Amino acid sequence: MIEDNECKCDGCIHVEQFRAITKSYDGIENDVTETVVDNDERTVEVKLKPQQYVSKYAFPNRGDKAVLYMDTTENRSYRWDEIMGIYICIGADYNQIKIINGGNANG
Repeated sequence: MIEDNECKCDGCIHVEQFRAITKSYDGIENDVTETVVDNDERTVEVKLKPQQYVSKYAFPNRGDKAVLYMDTTENRSYRWDEIMGIYICIGADYNQIKIINGGNANG
């Protein structure tokens, strides 16, 4: 619903704050995010940076489901599972795999 040229909806996304971005705006960067601005395409993208730790035991007690966590010692990637409340390994260096157990694949 629009009244006096102003939207009164709860689910609307307002973009007024993006109108101030100029050709000279390069974005911002911090420990967790990087803002990438493409002024030619008129786009703004916020990228989450992977969080690197010396061990999975150094991860925060509760993770963030939007963050990729890296164990640099074991060279493994993890994601936080909000429902189970644990980190789940989603990637490892395939050169470190010694045996793949196929289970009962051949009967």
